[in-house]
Amino acid sequence: MQPQNNLPETARLRKLQQQPAHAERLLHALVMRANLVPEGAHQIRNFASMPKELRIIASLAATTNGHIWSCWTHEGHTWLFTGELSLAQSRARGVPVLVVDVYNEAGSKGSGLWAYCEGIWQSCADCSPSSN
Repeated sequence: MQPQNNLPETARLRKLQQQPAHAERLLHALVMRANLVPEGAHQIRNFASMPKELRIIASLAATTNGHIWSCWTHEGHTWLFTGELSLAQSRARGVPVLVVDVYNEAGSKGSGLWAYCEGIWQSCADCSPSSN
């Protein structure tokens, strides 16, 4: 049984999960601070300006799974990041954790969990749960 003091944290995380604008800011911060795109890349904010293949993926991710998306371009290359805030992973680690899928024009490039640990974004493979 979980201690009562976890209830406020769970409520806070659930509220964050239900606020797409906050999750979008987390995804933007992840992309920028974890250097997932090259320096000088620009965010594509206009859905219609995205390559057609990535518009389809972003639309499906948002409507089917409720995921947020962030699209970036640099020197003719484009990357799409879709994801969501994981309540279970965030609670287990005590920090925000995003489940992120990455795409380019050719399709899926990968996916993973990213946690905001000790002031920096880290792949969860590099960030051990706080419960251990």
